[in-house]
Amino acid sequence: MSEPADPSHSALGAVVLAAGQGTRMRSRLPKALHPLAGQPMVTHVLDAATAAGAHDVVLVVGHGAEQVRAALGDRVRYADQAEQLGTGHAVLQACPLLPADLEQVLVLYGDTPLLRPDTLAALVRAGREATIALLTMEVDDPSGYGRVVRAPDGRVLVLVEDREATSEQRVVREVNAGAYVFDAVWLRARLPKLRAAPGGEIYLTDLVGVAVEEGLGVATVALADPAEGLGVNDRVQLAQAEAALRTRVRERLMRAGVTFVDPPSTFVDATVEIGPDTVVYPHTFLRGRTRIGAGCEIGPSSQLDDTVVGDNCRVCWSILDGATLADEVQVGPFSRLRPGARLARGVQVGNYAEVKNSTLHENVQQHHFSYIGDAELGRNTNVGAGTITCNFDGEQKHFTTIGADVFLGSDTLLVAPVTIGDGSATGSGSIVTRDIPPNKMAWGVPARVHRDRVVSPGAEDAAGGGRPAD
Repeated sequence: MSEPADPSHSALGAVVLAAGQGTRMRSRLPKALHPLAGQPMVTHVLDAATAAGAHDVVLVVGHGAEQVRAALGDRVRYADQAEQLGTGHAVLQACPLLPADLEQVLVLYGDTPLLRPDTLAALVRAGREATIALLTMEVDDPSGYGRVVRAPDGRVLVLVEDREATSEQRVVREVNAGAYVFDAVWLRARLPKLRAAPGGEIYLTDLVGVAVEEGLGVATVALADPAEGLGVNDRVQLAQAEAALRTRVRERLMRAGVTFVDPPSTFVDATVEIGPDTVVYPHTFLRGRTRIGAGCEIGPSSQLDDTVVGDNCRVCWSILDGATLADEVQVGPFSRLRPGARLARGVQVGNYAEVKNSTLHENVQQHHFSYIGDAELGRNTNVGAGTITCNFDGEQKHFTTIGADVFLGSDTLLVAPVTIGDGSATGSGSIVTRDIPPNKMAWGVPARVHRDRVVSPGAEDAAGGGRPAD
């Protein structure tokens, strides 16, 4: 679990750098917005910063700025870096948007989505005892990373960018992981004085050398697992980050009482919630704001998007999108629930059945080969095989109202708008174009009311098996 932020040190701000073009992604989508575990990549960085105690966050944007703003909304302030003149220049654009009374500033890159909140919290604590605290890691191949150069006594002397490192410095395996905490007052005073490198860029890392020259403390926090410091620069690293994040999600849920029969073959977004004693079977995708209750069985081979599932439900080999299921609902196999499908307690939707923008009240049975769209079905109603609500006339959608305790015979077509009264029934093959009053029996093409509906105690009438006798 993430370590809670220390309330006695709440004056922490954060700057997240996300202005780069991300050319190696080879995409029209800004790198910061590439999805990871169901969220834009930069969202994971923002969440970690917030969990570590940063209450004021500024996101530095450049390439694709309008797309980033549209995706993230008002959860952060935005600083524009029109020209990509280096990390120091980027933070300089953000400083005016940070509150003047901050004690510390946390600086992160928007393409490091695996940093954990407790790691950042440790960095913040280290920063309270130094002017700068930076995150480091030991890697087998330090190519491309800035090197941490130390004195013989272990003190940090300087951070050297890979392109500017000497042959002696290039063999150093301790590298800069790209997360920093600065004393806020010192940062505001020193950042404008940084000189540009020969290539025209202003490096944030040069502040380490400035602090050392002034005799100020530079603290380091080492990553136990270098994988946490992975920076995403191309699609290969994006896939690596995706796998790592999804593993974390599954492990968190398993520790909370969820069973994954085969974890690697199950894909769960970071935003999904699952209750204890639920079992998730292989080849299942749980995405978006999906919430699943306790004691459920989900899968195999199912996909749930932005769907709410109550307790003790069963969903198998089906696709649910924007649906809401109460307790003890069964769906599948091979069914589809589309946005607006609302299933009350005890509803059963069987194989090759579809529900869209409809409410099915308690104990409705829709077992197979049927479509219910733009409709409301009363409790205990049975939907026969082949039943279709004909809700679209080519120009407009129309609503179908079906009462409680209704029996719809096989291959009934309900041409909306139409109402079926409580306790009524249709014969198989009926095409219903007019309302049917309560407790009546109707059949035919078009369907007409022939008699009252009479049901023997403990038995259903013959409406589903063929045309009832006159």
